[in-house]
Amino acid sequence: MCVRSCFQSPRLQWVWRTAFLKHTQRRHQGSHRWTHLGGSTYRAVIFDMGGVLIPSPGRVAAEWEVQNRIPSGTILKALMEGGENGPWMRFMRAEITAEGFLREFGRLCSEMIVESCMEGICKPDPRIYKLCLEQLGLQPSESIFLDDLGTNLKEAARLGIHTIKVNDPETAVKELEALLGFTLRVGVPNTRPVKKTMEIPKDSLQKYLKDLLGIQTTGPLELLQFDHGQSNPTYYIRLANRDLVLRKKPPGTLLPSAHAIEREFRIMKALANAGVPVPNVLDLCEDSSVIGTPFYVMEYCPGLIYKDPSLPGLEPSHRRAIYTAMNTVLCKIHSVDLQAVGLEDYGKQGINDCDLTQLGIPAAEEYFRMYCLQMGLPPTENWNFYMAFSFFRVAAILQGVYKRSLTGQASSTYAEQTGKLTEFVSNLAWDFAVKEGFRVFKEMPFTNPLTRSYHTWARPQSQWCPTGSRSYSSVPEASPAHTSRGGLVISPESLSPPVRELYHRLKHFMEQRVYPAEPELQSHQASAARWSPSPLIEDLKEKAKAEGLWNLFLPLEADPEKKYGAGLTNVEYAHLCELMGTSLYAPEVCNCSAPDTGNMELLVRYGTEAQKARWLIPLLEGKARSCFAMTEPQVASSDATNIEASIREEDSFYVINGHKWWITGILDPRCQLCVFMGKTDPHAPRHRQQSVLLVPMDTPGIKIIRPLTVYGLEDAPGGHGEVRFEHVRVPKENMVLGPGRGFEIAQGRLGPGRIHHCMRLIGFSERALALMKARVKSRLAFGKPLVEQGTVLADIAQSRVEIEQARLLVLRAAHLMDLAGNKAAALDIAMIKMVAPSMASRVIDRAIQAFGAAGLSSDYPLAQFFTWARALRFADGPDEVHRATVAKLELKHRI
Repeated sequence: MCVRSCFQSPRLQWVWRTAFLKHTQRRHQGSHRWTHLGGSTYRAVIFDMGGVLIPSPGRVAAEWEVQNRIPSGTILKALMEGGENGPWMRFMRAEITAEGFLREFGRLCSEMIVESCMEGICKPDPRIYKLCLEQLGLQPSESIFLDDLGTNLKEAARLGIHTIKVNDPETAVKELEALLGFTLRVGVPNTRPVKKTMEIPKDSLQKYLKDLLGIQTTGPLELLQFDHGQSNPTYYIRLANRDLVLRKKPPGTLLPSAHAIEREFRIMKALANAGVPVPNVLDLCEDSSVIGTPFYVMEYCPGLIYKDPSLPGLEPSHRRAIYTAMNTVLCKIHSVDLQAVGLEDYGKQGINDCDLTQLGIPAAEEYFRMYCLQMGLPPTENWNFYMAFSFFRVAAILQGVYKRSLTGQASSTYAEQTGKLTEFVSNLAWDFAVKEGFRVFKEMPFTNPLTRSYHTWARPQSQWCPTGSRSYSSVPEASPAHTSRGGLVISPESLSPPVRELYHRLKHFMEQRVYPAEPELQSHQASAARWSPSPLIEDLKEKAKAEGLWNLFLPLEADPEKKYGAGLTNVEYAHLCELMGTSLYAPEVCNCSAPDTGNMELLVRYGTEAQKARWLIPLLEGKARSCFAMTEPQVASSDATNIEASIREEDSFYVINGHKWWITGILDPRCQLCVFMGKTDPHAPRHRQQSVLLVPMDTPGIKIIRPLTVYGLEDAPGGHGEVRFEHVRVPKENMVLGPGRGFEIAQGRLGPGRIHHCMRLIGFSERALALMKARVKSRLAFGKPLVEQGTVLADIAQSRVEIEQARLLVLRAAHLMDLAGNKAAALDIAMIKMVAPSMASRVIDRAIQAFGAAGLSSDYPLAQFFTWARALRFADGPDEVHRATVAKLELKHRI
């Protein structure tokens, strides 16, 4: 009996895998063989040295070595000896030749044998299996035993070893493959039979190669296709004793400058002459009559291809050595004298969730410094810009690859997966862009205001209109410097001319249309007809639409073509949103009210074209309204992962069951869409359990239990409903983005909507302060006007200061969102959501106090302002969550 230590290095697992398809049915009683299988549940496979499945090690190695032109005996040698100074790592760094590597590698072979005859035991004696396991250092459950005799298998199975009976070798191989989780095959690594759509004529190719290489053989041409690479189809060719690689243009119509294999050939030939390690290119054939497209041929170079940049299965020191070698080659490429190698006219002049330190891979910054050191270059401050540019370029290429996979023209079997990879690479690019944006932002000089200008907007005095309200900040008049994207615009007067004109048009509309209509609108909300939309609201909406004051909320980054909205930045919309916030009714009048804004943005960002046609267009036109169902009475819904409502797949439908409440807008008869969040997979990772469905409100099973009140206010006609969803069946095409993407969508839905409420709260506060000032000027108490009372003056001053502070924080958050994105502005967004509702509550409370009992009545908007401000400390996320976010980010970034 023999136990042989075959492949101690995970790097050689693929050599082991290729051994299994070469098999015989000969029995051999003398010895057993085993191998480690890194990454599998099973750690070893035990079988006869003679082999019920495979030939002896010498035959396996010999056949593989002959096929790959590697000297006999080298495959069974250890690869990990010598660490960074061993032959393998020196070969990877191009410090020794292939022959030198093989010579030193062969010297390091070692093996351990236990002979059955020497031990005095053989199959089916269970002691022989125990001895094998002892030598392996493994438990029975970690091993697989193959044999063609039931008596041998039975004894091994009693010990707990998984057994496979070999009646038919092909069947046994398939069973072993299923257990190990990978294919066991002989052949050129990373190749497969040629895809039907990628076939090329062998006869004409063989004739061409015979002429090129001077080969007189009559043997067949072997042709395989490589299963990696994303651009030009690549083939392995074996003809006579020559191993070659062919790269060609893909079939079909191509862009003029795309897939230029002529360019590849020229570059590789030039690099070879400059000492860069590239394959030896043999010939470029531009005659399409040979195989249908131009192509070039080069020699085949055996080696390893690492598709995962974390280099799994290697030692940390080996990973670092490989990255160092790659850096060295990169420097060689960048050191090529383009003129000397004849490339002076070429081109235009001018890793995820891995602990890199533990893996031994240098961080990107360190790798960059390593490159600069070898090139003799000073460090570049704006290297993040180049990284962002490069990754965005790669993302664009990957998107093209994905498109070709849909038409069957991609050369890689993994091309279809590049759809997800495109998003990942784009996010990498954006991360680098954010870093560069912050670097530029920090270096920008701040412009000091030269003059102060104060603006008033006068209107006829009324109990509903803020009289004599001042401009929101003290800033100079608008200038190009203030309207640039790089500067923070803190006053409406500093907006760009088109947006400033839009702001004044909205202000005029508020003064002439909205404020005068408020008493009638408030009366309707208190009437018996309150659950039906006010005709006056519908009339104002048409007027707002006619004046271009419609759908102002969609941010420019989400709608760059201005297909759906006004194309405003977050800062620009902040000023308009604050102005709309001075009235409880203006946001709806301008089709800029929640929850419709968030739902429309969700559809713009994530909806399919069919979903947009059915739901987005009616919402944008103001013909429909919507709601968002997430909060549940049984759980703390401030943590969205707590939700319990279920979404179960059934045939071509999803079936919804759940209990929701505080569903704003669901009582409105115009509400046609419910955006529903529930769990599709409770066993998935915590943030991948939830999904979002678009549920038509006329679907059977939606049962409204009751309207909920906020401090006694019903907020008709939309209201806030408690609802049960009982066996609600929704077509599968109503799923947004895909199962398990709900948490991601919920976060993205907030987007700029994260700060819309805060913008409106500033408007609430300005309106409350304006009403307070008008009130205290007109009332007497204790022999003098209230405006002369010290406590009143103190309240006015405190309110002004708090409003200005909160506004600046809101505008700063909006500015960072425009400049660096929502993710980079997370700290500022959390801070304003902490600050704005509490600030508004205090300012409105002071105004109510100045009004006396009248402030509590429905004669003024103060009571409703206060109610909404208090409710938003829950609706926009509880204060405690925002405080925790701010504290965590503070501790993470500022110690």
